[in-house]
Amino acid sequence: MRGNKWNRLLHTRVNIAILVVLLAQFYFGSIEQVKAADDDSNSTVIITEQEIKDLQAHTMADILNTIPGIAAGSSSVSIHGNYKVKVFVDGRPLNDPTSSHGGIKWDLVTPDQVSQIEILLGKGGVRYGQNASGGVILVSTKSGNRLSGNVKTYAGSNNLFYGNTNMQLTSGPWSTEVNGGYETTDGYKVNNDKTRWQTGARLGYIFHDQFNISLSCDYLEDKRGFSGYPDYPTPYSRRESSMGTYVLQADIHAVNSKTFLIQGNKHNSDISRDLDKTIRVNDFGQELNSEFKTENWGTVNYGGAFYWSAVSGSAFDDQNENTTSAYVMDTMTLNRLPLTLAFGLRANINSGFDNALNPEAKATYKAKDWRITLAYSRTNNTPSFYQRYNETSSTRPNPDLTMEVADNYSLSFSTMLSKTMGGSATLFYNQLTDRITYVTNAIGGGQYQNFGKVTYTGGDLSLNWTPLDKVKVKASYTYMNAKDKGTGLFLSAKPEHKARLNLNYRPMKSLSMVLVIKATSEAYRNRANTRSVAGYTLADLKAEYDFGRFSLFGEVNNLTDKTYYYTDGLLAPPRAFFAGINLKI
Repeated sequence: MRGNKWNRLLHTRVNIAILVVLLAQFYFGSIEQVKAADDDSNSTVIITEQEIKDLQAHTMADILNTIPGIAAGSSSVSIHGNYKVKVFVDGRPLNDPTSSHGGIKWDLVTPDQVSQIEILLGKGGVRYGQNASGGVILVSTKSGNRLSGNVKTYAGSNNLFYGNTNMQLTSGPWSTEVNGGYETTDGYKVNNDKTRWQTGARLGYIFHDQFNISLSCDYLEDKRGFSGYPDYPTPYSRRESSMGTYVLQADIHAVNSKTFLIQGNKHNSDISRDLDKTIRVNDFGQELNSEFKTENWGTVNYGGAFYWSAVSGSAFDDQNENTTSAYVMDTMTLNRLPLTLAFGLRANINSGFDNALNPEAKATYKAKDWRITLAYSRTNNTPSFYQRYNETSSTRPNPDLTMEVADNYSLSFSTMLSKTMGGSATLFYNQLTDRITYVTNAIGGGQYQNFGKVTYTGGDLSLNWTPLDKVKVKASYTYMNAKDKGTGLFLSAKPEHKARLNLNYRPMKSLSMVLVIKATSEAYRNRANTRSVAGYTLADLKAEYDFGRFSLFGEVNNLTDKTYYYTDGLLAPPRAFFAGINLKI
């Protein structure tokens, strides 16, 4: 498709559509302009500041893993098995451009900074573009009219030390924020050490109620070792990485503008295999978004964007690609029924891959105590530069990778059973065509490949219950049948069953304890389904005593000191603990 007449015509039309974003604002100036209503459908999950506090979360993964269907790690997140998830903090992207599958730099935000998390399950591609087939996570941080923030530090097993501080100050039209953090550990196995530090700053100014601007800068450096699989150890495999993010945002009347530059660097080395490879990625983006409310057609959101990426490295020629896109999304509520309809379309022009049209549709019926939502979306995922060109001691490059296409269907139901109990259930069917996955070989190495069609079929259940004033229960369960449609075999590292129970007990106002029980079923390690990883059940215990201006806390993970392996076959950590202090400003 690339290079033909239709491509050039569509490219021109999308560029024109971006200009229309601003021109249409003048045309619709006489129509009442309002903010779009919050998406409170079942396909959107909202996590509040109080819920985060009740969880005693010390990492973003601690928060997200309480949501059924989500699996988050120290630098990753997946929704219903799909790792293509876009993450933003106050509009700033956290996705690492040098990662293999949309890795997340969670270290650039801490739970203490967060006021709300909005999770768009299996949707968001129309508004936020390609590479969001799993969904989108929007993190909002705290703000206030005075100096606020916190200083947090803790230490524990394996010579773990952690320190972080963040402060915000709002004075008149000015707002500022600074933060910084440091973490180091020897790790729990050979060549498992890690040292990282990060810093960030934000400056904002409000000219008037329809014009404000902000500039933010974040930077992170990370150095660590990789032990490899138990059967194929890599005691000399090392990685050094860094990422800088610079974002300029402005709200001018009803138009939102975001300009960003992300610079990622990664250096992989292994002296035992004479490996010394680097990869550097620069991502630039310009987005324009707006909305207007019509009398008969509800709220219309529309916009356009231009993205440019360049990569260089020690083992391949320099490459660069760009994407131009435009979208429109309409949300309306019927007058005679409590029914909300939403539908949208995004056109993407890719210089390095086929062009794509991504539709999205949703219908929500809302009654007094319950809500039901039917949703569909299609999103295209482009292979990362890392998957195509980077080389490590265990991974070979594959420059011939193509896009994968994700079609997501879901039916969700939620209800309040009583004043103290609420729950939800979701059925999902997700299909990925030309899925990109890591395929291992007989000697422990491998590469990323496209193969056929795969499906993720299953359901989620969640329950929130407050049986007593001092007790809160949060339970979740996910069933997922992940298969290759061509062979009928199960996908590797995709367990069928996952369950989690959070039990919060507050015997007195100042003391809070949380018991976390999590279980995962058996998962296959390879594409042929001849090797597997056993399922496991773990328990963690957290406690915090709040003195007002400061609090003392501690956590013990893997209480029973169980030996187990992650679903990809890597050895998981034994029992570990840490304790620390959090000083509130």
